[in-house]
Amino acid sequence: MARLVVKKEIFNDVCVLRPSGYVDEKGGGILFDAAEEVLAEGFHKILLNFAESPVINSQGIAQIIELAEIIVDEKGGSLAFCGLSELAASVFKMVGLLQMGDSYTDEQEAISGLAN
Repeated sequence: MARLVVKKEIFNDVCVLRPSGYVDEKGGGILFDAAEEVLAEGFHKILLNFAESPVINSQGIAQIIELAEIIVDEKGGSLAFCGLSELAASVFKMVGLLQMGDSYTDEQEAISGLAN
């Protein structure tokens, strides 16, 4: 399977990370590293857009949980999600990720939500 690629785009003080591909343990690690880089650059409002990553396995979820804890609990930042499939949204809710960050229907709505 192809390696996960993470695209980054900045909107004022909001950083959007768009993983593309399968979020498994390796892909989750790539996403984790990309988020740590933007945190090191001083961004504390992060949107994860999963529109191009419809499949996230349990190891990928574990990486995202760890990342969410760093963004929200350790750094005092804000986290949002968009582009989640129905299955991913229900899993994110079940494991508590939607208590750490809000889920939005589209990227623009999420950026607006994080900017406020």
